Amino acid sequence: MGLFKWLANLFGAGEANEVVPAKAPTKKVDATIDPKPVAKLTKASLTKLTKADLELKGRELGVELDKRKKKDVLVAEVLKASKK
Repeated sequence: MGLFKWLANLFGAGEANEVVPAKAPTKKVDATIDPKPVAKLTKASLTKLTKADLELKGRELGVELDKRKKKDVLVAEVLKASKK
């Protein structure tokens, strides 16, 4: 600690300028509000996704997709799974 005090005095930080650790602000979470709004799946919104994204979206819905199929087929399968 002696070296630190020496450097602090050298650069003009005396005993008056003590280092105080900052406290992180606490966030209050309201349990009644859904933090993630669910977006409605439409054919137009799904065609904007890549095949990999479609596969992930299908997994969220409980459907395993084969990326070797055409994108139109994958979109139809995800839409069908979302309506169940």
